[in-house]
Amino acid sequence: MSKPFQSQLGVFAKYWEPGQVKTRLARDTNQEFAASVYRQFIQATLETATGIAQRSVLAFTPTDQYTEFVQCLPAGWTMVAQATGDLGQRMLAYFTDAHAHQIEKVVLIGSDSPHLPAALLKQAFDQLDAHQCVIGPARDGGYYLIGARNIVPPVFAEVDWSTDNVLQQTITKLQDANISYSLLPPWLDIDTIDDFRELQQDLEHSGHWLCDELHTLQQEFLS
Repeated sequence: MSKPFQSQLGVFAKYWEPGQVKTRLARDTNQEFAASVYRQFIQATLETATGIAQRSVLAFTPTDQYTEFVQCLPAGWTMVAQATGDLGQRMLAYFTDAHAHQIEKVVLIGSDSPHLPAALLKQAFDQLDAHQCVIGPARDGGYYLIGARNIVPPVFAEVDWSTDNVLQQTITKLQDANISYSLLPPWLDIDTIDDFRELQQDLEHSGHWLCDELHTLQQEFLS
């Protein structure tokens, strides 16, 4: 019997169908642009996350777009279909599956922060040495990362998803359950045209380059 993985990093991603992703960004640009941007967000996130944990998992939806996701998958990644249900139910299924496979440290991120640095992902796993959970607060009141060590955190039910209450509701649930947690530095989820402009400013300031395709898209609407 093989030894369980000690660490797993998962990325949640949705197929980049125009009109179905980045809808707030699409309002100020167009649906095709927003879908193209999100496709590049996924690619950048996967490349940054590669090699951080012993096991790397792309949790994708919908299942009939398997072939499309395979084409953007770096070497060494495992693909799994997301469970059905709302965001909380799907995240719960992800952590429950990892716990069933006896993976010690489990972290999950989305694909809305393409400039999330690898150092921050590594810090999340380091924080799980001393805490049962780790959370990366997003500036919009949600979170861009959640992780747990040897538990399925009881934070995925009765949460007002897609509101600015998500982070505080999650912290309250951890406190009520006496689960120790650590907070990472806040980071930006890219959901609106203003967020997209801020992303460009952050990249220019840091000198970080995501990919030629995303740079071209930025120049198309922000130049």
